Amino acid sequence: MNHTMRKIFKQIHIWLSIPLGLVITTTCFSGAMLVFEKEISRMVQSDYYYVDEVKGEPLPLDELQAMVETTLDEGKGVQSVEIDSDPERSYGFKVGRRQTIYVDQYTGEILGMPERLEFFQTMFRLHRWLMDDRPEDKSAVYWGKMIVGVSTLLMVIIILSGIVLWWPKSLKALKHRSKIALRKGWHRLWYDLHAVGGIYATILLLIMALTGLVWSFEWYRDGFYALFGEDAREWLRALHTGSIGGMLTRVLWFIAALIGATLPLTGYYLWIRRMFFKKRNKELVKEEA
Repeated sequence: MNHTMRKIFKQIHIWLSIPLGLVITTTCFSGAMLVFEKEISRMVQSDYYYVDEVKGEPLPLDELQAMVETTLDEGKGVQSVEIDSDPERSYGFKVGRRQTIYVDQYTGEILGMPERLEFFQTMFRLHRWLMDDRPEDKSAVYWGKMIVGVSTLLMVIIILSGIVLWWPKSLKALKHRSKIALRKGWHRLWYDLHAVGGIYATILLLIMALTGLVWSFEWYRDGFYALFGEDAREWLRALHTGSIGGMLTRVLWFIAALIGATLPLTGYYLWIRRMFFKKRNKELVKEEA
């Protein structure tokens, strides 16, 4: 790549990142916090998710479902049932969006419907809407959702331009550009954390961004499902959250999201330091003249 093209990509990378950096940091950090929500919620609210005692065989599923449906409003019913391989885990009867009633399958006792923990509710609102409230007028602009969506869309361009800037000219250079130098000073460390760390997380960050856009833009969602089919709904969320491959992929997604949250911060440091020394050098030239 010639010098002019590299300079263009550098300007794109910098001037998109500066105004959007804090939004990207917030979105990635809050997303990372949501990765292990289920496990943490089960520990904190164990009375809903675990039975007191395993007593022989579970009651018939249709009998348990009938018990749950007697507690529901008219017109509502059980949509699906969550049965874990762990015999101590209670059965979960999904009755609506983010609404699951848990039942002791051995006694028939309805354990209740746990509310989302406040911390995760806050992280979710940050992740999706930057804590903005949905406008009552449906025709009005939902600014929080719009800002997150636009930032995520432009984040894809930021990532791709970052790949272009990092791309080594030779295999020898690849070796050096794939390592984080720990003993070459703070500036080099921050640079490597930004450039090398970003490269290691690139593929996963692109997956998160490209799947996350489905919840931001109707035109993107319609195009996505037209391309992959309505069945894509099942694996889309799993791909976005990292649950598609079990605990291993969730850990990888968690780490990648945290790296994504740090990239704008390390980028700000590099940009501010560069601007400071650029200004300082100009002042020295004037003094010497």
